[in-house]
Amino acid sequence: MPALPYWRLSGVYFFYYAVVGVFTPYFARWMEGLGHGALAISVLFALWYATRIVGPPLWATLSRGSAQPKRWLLLGLWLAVLGFLGFFGAGHLGLLLVSMAVFSLFFNAVLPQLEAFTLAGLGERKHSYGRVRLWGSVGFIVLAVGYGWLLQHYSGPDLPWAMGACILATALIAISLPAQRRIESPLPLDPADGASPLSVLIRRPGVPAFIAVVFLMQVSFGPYYLFFTLQLERHGHATDVIGQLWGLGVVAEIVLFMYAASVLKRVSAARLLQLALAVTVLRWVAIAVAPDSLPLMIVVQLGHAIGFGAFHVACMQRIVELFDEADRAGGQSLMFSLGSGVGGVVAAVLAGLLWSSGGGLYAFVVGAGFAALGLVPAFWGLRSGGVGRP
Repeated sequence: MPALPYWRLSGVYFFYYAVVGVFTPYFARWMEGLGHGALAISVLFALWYATRIVGPPLWATLSRGSAQPKRWLLLGLWLAVLGFLGFFGAGHLGLLLVSMAVFSLFFNAVLPQLEAFTLAGLGERKHSYGRVRLWGSVGFIVLAVGYGWLLQHYSGPDLPWAMGACILATALIAISLPAQRRIESPLPLDPADGASPLSVLIRRPGVPAFIAVVFLMQVSFGPYYLFFTLQLERHGHATDVIGQLWGLGVVAEIVLFMYAASVLKRVSAARLLQLALAVTVLRWVAIAVAPDSLPLMIVVQLGHAIGFGAFHVACMQRIVELFDEADRAGGQSLMFSLGSGVGGVVAAVLAGLLWSSGGGLYAFVVGAGFAALGLVPAFWGLRSGGVGRP
């Protein structure tokens, strides 16, 4: 077999998620520093999720059947680079709005393409995927922690320069990846090969409850993704400490992923969803009422292992239980589009409105309420079957 381009693939993942490591913790802080309000921040962040709904299917449709998948991967990355240039004129909200739409459309669109490209390149060595994807989490941690430290001690660089450098590095390293033959589309595009239409899948027993759980959990995360940094800054925490807290959450998530198989042997996916929702309620309440307590915030971020990591693992297992093999890609499409995508748009807009009207206390308490509401379909879903047992 040809030599695995391990470091080149790992480098692409490192810098791809390094972009997210700057964007998620610090975008709202940067926008506020430019004088933009919470509603503008939330609308722009909503675009990030909205493009997740349309970007991947669009790019998969355009690139499907291509004999040169690397060209499509590079095209998407370079269009993301060009779209991002508007961030450097961020004083003009209209320009930033257009830039955010174009950048996020292509940046989100290429991720399934990158995943399919990586799995095709690994061939029979698909067990090595975790070793490659791990560097994405490392990239997030390094930038979340490192950029926070730079902001605290050197007041920079400005967010567009940090993000832009990582986007450019992603595209440049991707050029060095070896060419591949045609790869299959990473997304379901038609009901061929025995797959059921999405309109049929959504009505299967247990599926509406599952999608509702994902949707409500995603909505509850809105205040966290947009305003966790600002909430902690306003209660006396230094920017570098906040970056370390973001990094701690991802480290906890990685540890959970390492032991996910053992966890699922002891706890069912449905019970794990319930546990993750309950822990998330406690996390948001703690951030709402005691954000000035650093020890408590450390515990809150360690809880990310369950609230995010265990929830993601349980969702993947629930897909296996609710859908047979031919329909699992369709099941994932429903989860990401209706649950994460639509849920993310609602989360961003709602979080901005809540932050504007009641600040961190109000936003995070309501976020906890949505997570608590998710427990209703989580328990209801236990009574629904699918092709596997809950």
